[in-house]
Amino acid sequence: MLLTRSFYNPALLRSDLRRCWPLLGGYTLLWLLILPLHLWRRLADEAPEFYQSTIQRILQGAVSASVWINLFAGIVLAASLFFYLSNARATCGLHSFPMSRGCQFRTHVLCGAGGVALGNVLVFLLAVLAQSGSGVQWGGSLSWLAASLLTFLLFFALGILCCVLTGWIPAVLVAFGGLNCVALLARLLINALCSIFYPSYNDNIFYMGLNDTATWLTPVLRLKMSCSEVALYKESDNFMSPDAWKTLLVYGLVAVALLVGSYFLYRIRRSERSGDTLAFKPLQPVVRWVVALLGGAGLGLVFAELFSGTRELPVLLSCMVGLGLVCMIGSQMLIAKTPRIFKKLWPELIALCVVIVGITLCIKADVFGYESRIPSVEQVVDAKVNMNLNYKSGPCVTRDPEEIAAIIEAHKYFQQREREEGENAAGYGRPITLTYFLESSTLSRRYDLRQEDVKHILPMLETESFRRSLVMLTSENPSVSDFRTGYYNLWGGAQQELTAQQSQALYKAITDDAAHMDMTAIDLYQGEQCKVDIYLQNLDGSVYAELYLNTHCTRTLQLLQEWGIIESPEDIFLAYNEDYDAQMLN
Repeated sequence: MLLTRSFYNPALLRSDLRRCWPLLGGYTLLWLLILPLHLWRRLADEAPEFYQSTIQRILQGAVSASVWINLFAGIVLAASLFFYLSNARATCGLHSFPMSRGCQFRTHVLCGAGGVALGNVLVFLLAVLAQSGSGVQWGGSLSWLAASLLTFLLFFALGILCCVLTGWIPAVLVAFGGLNCVALLARLLINALCSIFYPSYNDNIFYMGLNDTATWLTPVLRLKMSCSEVALYKESDNFMSPDAWKTLLVYGLVAVALLVGSYFLYRIRRSERSGDTLAFKPLQPVVRWVVALLGGAGLGLVFAELFSGTRELPVLLSCMVGLGLVCMIGSQMLIAKTPRIFKKLWPELIALCVVIVGITLCIKADVFGYESRIPSVEQVVDAKVNMNLNYKSGPCVTRDPEEIAAIIEAHKYFQQREREEGENAAGYGRPITLTYFLESSTLSRRYDLRQEDVKHILPMLETESFRRSLVMLTSENPSVSDFRTGYYNLWGGAQQELTAQQSQALYKAITDDAAHMDMTAIDLYQGEQCKVDIYLQNLDGSVYAELYLNTHCTRTLQLLQEWGIIESPEDIFLAYNEDYDAQMLN
């Protein structure tokens, strides 16, 4: 009676430990090599003045590595502890013991989570010991411990859920991978379809923000992005950014919820389902529809491109419908483990055809408003305009409401132009990309800027941020006095230093040039390469500017000529891709 009411079963715990100790030991050993042993080795060879920076780099790398290490550790340990659920005899044998299923579940979780937690604490203590003679970075060390524990708990809980929902080890692995990337895959397919039907559509996974829904539903991606942010967070007292802590907290709560859900599902799971692909019958239609829609869309896009290109709608629909049917039939055969599935499945097959065609036609008609969407000024956190004028041109990035409003008005013009011209809107012109960074997502559109378009979007072109982006790359808007040094490079020549006076004079000249450029001049957007590279900075390098010269930078070019750096302004520009430039903006 005691066995059935206890929180865990000691005998079962010992059995789990005997089976899983190589995994737990290997996991701990890996972290010992990454953290304490690495710290001891590096600090032994490092000069004292570099101790803190070295420790910080190692801890930052460990925080980032914890995502991938715990991703694999979580599913491997979960599959090892619940492997018996894939074998009917083993399942019935364990469930016949005089202990409740709840006790069994808690014992398995205690073995996996407890073993990893003890290993992480040991690694943490040894890492602190390794830093003891160099100044312990408690913030970084505790941040790693929290990141490692919470990321493992999330992937371990997700792995357990997959083990409980399925009854076949290969299905466990497929389910684990699917739950980690299904939202991202769906987002990719929607973006691909939008890119086919909307020429200006430019959204992709690289534009997804931290708070994008697809990012949150892809834990490995969200955690990796947050850990990368941690690695760039420079303040040692706040080793992890607030967003990184938020991410870990949210996923920690998700892990607890997954464990609770798995616990109740485990208690009602039928033992005879062991060996089946799915242990719960209500999951079958969900799985086959997800596989059919995503598989049909993904494979359909690939095959349509191979045959005749994805812009041929009949070919695209045929490939997507045909391969969607194949995916649904194949998935149901694997679920039922028999080819005799058509008698009950044919109504869903017909419905699948209707759904795929309907969704595709709705996207083509922009029923969901993907192409027509334009955010309001209040919705935009940052806006970026990029014209790729030359190999090192800088984008215009702004959060000024007036400048964002000008960008939105330019966006409306381009959108109206495309509605009026249709397919004829695309043609020769300089590519221009408008990107809005919103609170929880990102929106990006790409158009062709032609000569006749310039006068219609002049308010955007004449903003201070856009003017500066044509001639200068800076992270901020520094004052002239901030610059104390610099250098220039002539193509084929040696690097030459600039004095503080020269650096300040050049910065003032380039800002004056930016303010007085004629933004209606067509050659301003034709992209010339300059044979001189100029870099300015203050003494500690925290203020930095890279100058991009064009033929309209008359004040800056005059200074360079007066100082004898260049012989004449006309000779330092090299037109690139002359055939393209001959057609540009005409």
